[in-house]
Amino acid sequence: MKLRAAPRTSSDVLLGRGLWLGAAVAAVAAVAGLGWALGPQGLWGPGPQSRPHARAAVGCSGCHQSGASIADSCVSCHGPHPSARPAHRALAQRGQLGCATCHAAHTADEGVALLTDGRAIRYGTGWETDTGVVTRYVAPTAVNVPLVPLAACTRCHDPSRPGDPIAACLLAGQEGLGDARPTVCFDEHRPVATTRGDRPARDGAWEAAREVAATVPAGGRGRTAPWLVGAFGLGLVVWGSQRALWRLRERRRAPAPEPVVRPSDVVRLPQIDTTTCLGCYACVDACPYDVLEVRRFVAVVARPDDCCGLTLCEQHCPNGSLVVREGEPVDDRPRVTDTLESVDVPGLYLAGDLTGLPLIKNAINQGAMAVRALAKTLPKKPDGSSRLQLLIVGAGPAGISAALAAREQGLAAMVLEQSTVAASIRSFPRGKLVFDQPLGVPVVGELWLEEATKEELLAKWLRIVRRHELRIREGLRVTAIERGSGGEFRITALDPEGNEQRFEAERVVLASGRRGSPRRLEVPVDPDAEAQVYYSLADARSFAGQRVLVVGLGDSAMEAALALGRQPDTRVTIVHRGDGFRRGKARNISELSRAVEAGRIELRQNSVVRRVRRGLVEVERNGALDELACDAVLVQIGALPPWSFLERAGVRRPTPRSSE
Repeated sequence: MKLRAAPRTSSDVLLGRGLWLGAAVAAVAAVAGLGWALGPQGLWGPGPQSRPHARAAVGCSGCHQSGASIADSCVSCHGPHPSARPAHRALAQRGQLGCATCHAAHTADEGVALLTDGRAIRYGTGWETDTGVVTRYVAPTAVNVPLVPLAACTRCHDPSRPGDPIAACLLAGQEGLGDARPTVCFDEHRPVATTRGDRPARDGAWEAAREVAATVPAGGRGRTAPWLVGAFGLGLVVWGSQRALWRLRERRRAPAPEPVVRPSDVVRLPQIDTTTCLGCYACVDACPYDVLEVRRFVAVVARPDDCCGLTLCEQHCPNGSLVVREGEPVDDRPRVTDTLESVDVPGLYLAGDLTGLPLIKNAINQGAMAVRALAKTLPKKPDGSSRLQLLIVGAGPAGISAALAAREQGLAAMVLEQSTVAASIRSFPRGKLVFDQPLGVPVVGELWLEEATKEELLAKWLRIVRRHELRIREGLRVTAIERGSGGEFRITALDPEGNEQRFEAERVVLASGRRGSPRRLEVPVDPDAEAQVYYSLADARSFAGQRVLVVGLGDSAMEAALALGRQPDTRVTIVHRGDGFRRGKARNISELSRAVEAGRIELRQNSVVRRVRRGLVEVERNGALDELACDAVLVQIGALPPWSFLERAGVRRPTPRSSE
């Protein structure tokens, strides 16, 4: 048996392999570099140690003892040494000053080590260097003299303020070091110049440390600074990741599909051979309309009504288990060419919902690509001519995208909108999250589209309209489109007062959508109940506390029901004539399913509305008739092409055809 060659796909496992390999190698190099620079303690601890603690092999438990403070741990090794300064002692008693305030063990613990041969070593957290200075003080045993960076003192002291006592603790000529200047207030814990014990020796060590600090400032010379090694390691991670991402993008460029702008003329549905299906999710990930799901380890056509006939799923199936086959002709949409030009009216282009292709992203692509196609058919505009080259009907996503493309092509264009710019988006429920499934191809043109709330999307689009100074006239409803004797289009529109306005243009793009033609509820509605039947939902809050019946189970119906279900004291019932989710985005289905399980929404499947009476709705299920108390009925069962308007413009309704 000869198997079909599997197309080159981009599975989640294979695509990330280069990225993870590069990142892993770089991470190992970074850890090794940091371990070399900081030592084991600095690598797995909170930070590196300075010379005295490292040579004393102080472990974590030496300072961080259970139930003991850091100050108590310091005293256990260094002995009691309270401050000799009254102000500091008072701060310590109030808990506002402690050992770690001045000697930050893992970040700013520095000083001078005086060796028995007179050499001096300058050290700090994670670094040390032989200064090359031989002091006049020869220590009988090695002595460590701590230095405190100025940064530890500036919480209370201001070195720029005249009279601040911190000035006596600073060395001249080191102003350029800023807060890294070392302070030489060696008498913090012990008074100066006494004749008892080791204090004269201690005074000599202080003077030697003062000499070294004035000669060699802090800086981590002699051993690679930890931050430098860390930066190098981070650079390796970034470099490896960028290389892997670059290769990832290169692999994805080759099979990138072209934007789809024209729906199929016939019903096309995937057919899956369950005996060979791998359940690998390749087709599910490729489908932009959430038509497919994996159930019981094989792919199934979960929502056939949302399939638009794309073959991306077939192209990504690794072993040929899925094939897209053609079925009956589609007779409810206008006929257009591959460039979206009407088959019946040359020069008239259709874009958006009118073509029967769903999703905002498709509408944007159609508007832009229709204009780019028609621009090639237009003669050059004479200089000084004021005649319109293009008139666009509708300022929704397709219309705005078409206007942007017209500006890009240098066409004299105008948009007529019966309502307001992006009225279809404005009609969405307040705060609705607007998102489109990824198509694997970029949006054509400049119109922005990312996952956003209704309000965010509107604000962005309106800024784009203003920035590009698009010529849009609102409040003009197009009532007629006729062909003149010279081939031009004559357009008639009515303003809100009913006054006619006429326009002429060489080409027309119809992007008016189906929003104005909702599919009606074909059941008896009592005259006194007509006011409780709605076909759109702009603000769910207006239905708070009511009993609402939602008819339909598509995306619009589910989103409306979810918005209503969030209102206080609102009872929501969905009536659906089918027996499952045949339409809708996976996110909406998942959220609605959770709401039904939680009891916030009631879902009645295999049910049909038979009559609407005031305060009641008659619903039939399996031959039985129920009466549901209801304050409002929201009908969300789709929309129809405005055939009466299209036919007056010359677009003929397709004749029903047989599939045979």
